[in-house]
Formats: sequence, structure tokens, C-alpha cells
Amino acid sequence: MGRIRTLPTDLANQIAAGEVVERPASVVKELVENALDAGATRVKVELERGGAALIRVTDDGAGMDEEDAVLALQRHATSKIRAKDDLFALTTFGFRGEALPSIASVSKLRLSTRARGTREGVEVLLEGGGTARPRPTGAAEGTSVEVRDLFYNVPARRKFLKSTGTEAAHVSEALLLSALARPDVSFFLVRDGRTAREWLRAASRQERATQAFDASERLEACRGHAGPMEVEAHLAPPERARAGAAGLHLLVNGRPVRDRALARAVAQAYGSVLEPGRYPVGVVYVEVPAADVDVNVHPQKAEVRFADARALFDAVTRELHAALARAFSLPALGTSRAWMGGRGPRGPVTSALGDVLAPASFSALAVEDGQDPWRLVLPPEAAAASVAESTTVAAAVSSDPILFEGAGFYASLEFLAQVRGTFLVCSGSDGLYILDQHAAAERVTFNRLRKAFAARSIATQRLLIPDVIELLPTEVATLEERADDVARLGIEVRAVGSGAVAVHAVPALLARARPERILRDLVAELGLADRRPFGDAADLVLATMACHGSIRAGDVVSRAEAGALLRALDDIDFAGHCPHGRPVVTRIGYDELERRVGR
Repeated sequence: MGRIRTLPTDLANQIAAGEVVERPASVVKELVENALDAGATRVKVELERGGAALIRVTDDGAGMDEEDAVLALQRHATSKIRAKDDLFALTTFGFRGEALPSIASVSKLRLSTRARGTREGVEVLLEGGGTARPRPTGAAEGTSVEVRDLFYNVPARRKFLKSTGTEAAHVSEALLLSALARPDVSFFLVRDGRTAREWLRAASRQERATQAFDASERLEACRGHAGPMEVEAHLAPPERARAGAAGLHLLVNGRPVRDRALARAVAQAYGSVLEPGRYPVGVVYVEVPAADVDVNVHPQKAEVRFADARALFDAVTRELHAALARAFSLPALGTSRAWMGGRGPRGPVTSALGDVLAPASFSALAVEDGQDPWRLVLPPEAAAASVAESTTVAAAVSSDPILFEGAGFYASLEFLAQVRGTFLVCSGSDGLYILDQHAAAERVTFNRLRKAFAARSIATQRLLIPDVIELLPTEVATLEERADDVARLGIEVRAVGSGAVAVHAVPALLARARPERILRDLVAELGLADRRPFGDAADLVLATMACHGSIRAGDVVSRAEAGALLRALDDIDFAGHCPHGRPVVTRIGYDELERRVGR
């Protein structure tokens, strides 16, 4: 090993840039935050080629004199903190003094600024780092920063940039978050000379949220507080929820953040009406004392750490639920739910008293809640009895390994009735068989889709009138980038501008499903699979599509349809579960029925 030496400043800045500057959107975020910290009321972002060729951010903020303009391009030079204690009382977005020198080290940067009340501006040029060269210039009050040829001197980084549309979409998303953080500021996004988005100054967060989301989204205002914590949210109805949290924006003390636990706390405020993994659309503002949150835990300041995260998240869930329950007639929180133990990723079944039940006892005792057959409720008065009987019930209601052996097993069952629009009751030679109609149909649809996908022969059905669906720019870009994969799934989509797509065809097997629901969940799955081969995630995508294209709880099933479903199940090797792990069938033996009635 060589001797230890201090790294050259330019090299140190490039290393820092690897953490701070990931793509053009990272540059825009840092420059816009600087503009907001400078008191700007109007911020304009201009892009060429998605930001790879040019990023220009212009503001009407306080501006700088020559001395500050030069210092701003030096590492760890900042006007925002003076001592370590200032980190726990931040009122600004920036505080590290790393962004500008990091950006300058991997681009050709021009900073033009004029302090308020002065007669002359200053221009500073910096190319790939080096020494700043200031000179007088004519400029409007405020600051303009031009970043040209991003990563021109780091080709290994430049090759990882995505398409122009994708990079521009990420910039749009970054600017949207800034607009949500500061409704009192007007923001403008110009792409290749044309205005792409604008968010004019709003009188309130509610007005800004209405600007930010599609006009079809009905956002409900929710407010609450618990101790020093205050929460304000503008959230859409549960039926607009999506798989994944791309449509849910979180801000802590006015700072946009990514926090999975906080997103789950918001989703849990909807109670049992949201399936696991689905998140509402909207924006949530959480205000806590600065001393209770650490913002210095992520190079891009995108994550925070809370002093008492569990208590905070519980409070957010409770306060949001109180408003959401009134707005959307949600069931009360605290209703016990039993989750099937040993079936997929769920935990053990629990009663309303918190007792663990035998794995199969829920089938005869639980009351189905909503459309998800996993989500079950036991009333408190029944819980004690159910625990006492769990041993005998478990013996009678089981998933016997030999249940699915032998060709024609399901076809041999006699369909008796549909119960509660959810269960198909059938009789067999040794007992009653109860099928979850949605889980069974979902498995059949999934099997057919997977076979067709493997054979590249998914049949499609064209829509008479294309269904235009509003999406986030990043989601539109994802669909454009994965166009071939989407086509293999039997879905034909075309972009309509940067914020919408038109669905022209869907798989014929999913003709009963809403194109919007299929597409939104498909986008979410594609986003989750972005870092792995598409084939590895295809089953997840197909399972989601099958779920939406199958009969659901509440659908009336005729005798002929029930018979066709039973026959179709015989062609599938699936051990009695749907693609998401829910059981398809439960057996209650005749011997148990006889014991129950005293025969």
C-alpha cells in the first residue's frame, strides 16, 4: 500500500458528487432548494435533453455578492448553520455546503447572481471543478445557475442515465415535491423550449394539493394533532389506492422525505379497506419539533430519523383515521383481524381477545370482512368459545394433503350453493368443500396467463374507445421504457403527453377488469422490478393482473359458471392456493358434522 495522502479537492468533490448527484433530478432538487432558502417566490427550471445537456434554474431570491458567490462553490461553505446545535433547529432545506461544488465538479457550471439592492451582478464560471473565475455582469436580482454537459468528465456515470423522457420525468417529480413543500412559490418547468408543467402560487396546502393531482382525484382534507405533533393530509378515497407508494407524497417539517414506515402508517389509517401493499394517493404533511427529528442521515437529505418513531407513526395513524372514517365511512380502527398462519407471508390467526387459534379454525368461526378473504373478524363474545374448540375444529377443517390428488377431483364435487356472494359450497364423497370463489378464479386466470405469456401468445381484446389514464410522469416514462415487456403481457398503451397514457387493448382473459386498475398496478410492479430482469418479476405482474380480471367477492356465480370453475381447477397444479398465498378450498368432514349435531 502507498502512503496516506489528502485527496485533491477536485477528486474529493467528484467523490462527494457520487452521493449527492445521481441524475439531473438530483441537480434540480439541490438548486431549487437553494433558491427556496434564498427567499425565492418564483422558480423556473429549464431542461435540454432531459437535463443531460442543460439544466438552468432561475429564481428571484436574495442573490449574492461576489464574495458569497465564490464561497458558495467551495466545499462545506454555507450560510445556513454555524454550530452543531443548529442541526437540530433547521429551518432551511440545505445545510451541508456540498451541493454546488459537487455539481460543479461533474459539469460545466455558470452561476449568475445579483444581490437585492445592488446595481451590478457577478458571474462565476467553473468547469469540472477547479478555481472559480468571477467577473462583473448584468443580471436581474436573484440567481441563475446553468449546469451544462452533466457527467461530461465522468463517462462511467453518464452512461447510467436513462432516456430523455425518463430523466425529464424524474425532474418533474422532484419539482412537484418542491411545489408541495412550498405552496406560496410559483414553479415552472420548461422542456426543450416548451412549458411542460407549472404550479402557480397557492393560498394553502389544500389548493396546492389540488393543483398537483389529477382533477379526477377527490382529495379529502384531514387534520389532527397529538402532543407536539401535527399532521395535515389531503388523501383520495380508498378505491383510488395503488400498489406501491408512488402516488403518496410525504413531507416532514416541510421537507419531502422517503419513509416506508411512515407510508405504512398512513395506509393503516384506512383500516381494513386497504389490502396489504396498497397505498393511498395524496400528500401528507407531518410537523414535529426540530429536536425530535434528525435530517442529517442521508446524502440527498431524502430520509430522516425520528426520536420516537413508533409513537409518532401510531399517532399519525390514529389522527388520520379519525378524519378518514368520517369522510369515507371507514370501519373503526381496533377491530380485530385474524390472519391465516402458515399461508404465505401472514402471521398466526388471532382472536379478538388476542389468543392464537389453530391454523384452520377460522374457516368455520370467522366472519368475512370485505372482499379480501384473508381479512377476517371474530367478535369478542365468540372468541373464547373458538379457542376452546380450536383443537376439534382444526381436526375437522383442514387442508388434507390428499385433498388435491387424483385427476378430476374438483369436477367430481357437486355444487350446492353460493354463500354471501363469496363462497361456493360443494359436496364430496367425504365432506363439504367450501371454495373461495375469487381465490379459485384468480388461480385459474393466473395459470392461463402464465402459459400464454411463456408461449408469447396472450390474446388481446381491443377497446372500442381507448381509456385515457392520468399517471405520474415517471410512470409514463416507465411504460415507455418497458414497452416491449408491456406488449408481451397483452396490454397496448400509448403515451398522451408526459402525464397520461391511452390503453388501446387488454388481455382477453381480463376483459372484465377496469383498464385503469390493471395499468396502475402494472406500473407499480414494473417499478419494483426495475432493478432485475423482467422475467423474474413476470409472475408478480401476472398475479396482480389475474387478481383484477377474476370474479370477486360479491359477484353472483351461476351453477354453470361454478361447474366450469371446478373443472378448470383440475388442470392446475397449485396445492390449493391462489398466486398471493390465500387458500382456495376448505373441507369439513361429514363425521365432524355428525358429531356437531349429536348423531
